[in-house]
Amino acid sequence: MFHDIRSMRDAIERVENVSDENAFEHAISDLRIYMKQLGMEASSFIELEKRAFYISNGYSEKDTKEKMQDAKKRVIAYLTGIMSERTDKELVIQVLENFYLFLENLLEREPHKKSGINKIQLAGFKIRNEYDVQHLLYAYLKPLYPMARLEVNEDTGYGTVRADILLDEDCAVEIKCTRKGMSLKKLIEEIEADMVHYSEKNICFFIYDKEKIIENAFCFKKTYEEKMKDKHIHVIIHQPKIL
Repeated sequence: MFHDIRSMRDAIERVENVSDENAFEHAISDLRIYMKQLGMEASSFIELEKRAFYISNGYSEKDTKEKMQDAKKRVIAYLTGIMSERTDKELVIQVLENFYLFLENLLEREPHKKSGINKIQLAGFKIRNEYDVQHLLYAYLKPLYPMARLEVNEDTGYGTVRADILLDEDCAVEIKCTRKGMSLKKLIEEIEADMVHYSEKNICFFIYDKEKIIENAFCFKKTYEEKMKDKHIHVIIHQPKIL
C-alpha cells in the first residue's frame, strides 16, 4: 500500500494539494515510501530532502506558509523532472520492443506493384550477424533520436568500452545476435561483463536471438533486469520467425 501514491503523477497531485505544514510533512513521508518501493537511489532521497527543507518562523505563520509553498514548488519541479525522465526511458524501451514491426513491414509486406523494389529482392535480405542487426537498428532509431551515435568508445581507465549505439550521455544500447554454436552461458557472460563496464546508468540489451537459445525469455529478462542496483538494465529479446 503506497498511501494513495501509486504513480509519480499521484505524488505531484498530493504535494500540490497540501495546505499546511502537517499535510506537507505527511505527503513527503508517503512520497519517501513510494520512492523506496520504486528502488530509487540514495541520491534521489537526498535531493528530495534538500528540496523539501524549509525553516518554520515561530513568529510569523504567514512567513512559514510562504516558505512551505516555495518548498512545494521545489519538490513538484523535482518530481516532474523524474516523471519526464522515466517517461523518456519507457519510450526507448517501447521503441526497441517494436523493432519487429519495422522488420515485418520492411521485409515481409509485399511492395506495391508499381514499386521499383520487388519481393524477390526483399526475400534475399537476411540478418546473418550482429553487424546486420546494428545497421538496421541504427537506421530505425536515428530519426527518433537524431543525437544517436554508433560505436562510441569510452576510456574507463582500465580499458576501452565501446557502446554499439549511444542514444544520449546516459543511455546505451548493446546489441547481441546469437549464432550457431553460441551457448547460453557465453551470451550471459557477455551481458554480465557489459553491465559492469558500461558507465551509463541506463543500458538496453537488445538481443536478436536468431538461434533461439533463450528458452524462457520472460525469466531471462526478469533475472538480468534485476541484476544491478546502481544501474537501470533493460532487456529486449527478439526471436525472429523468418529471418
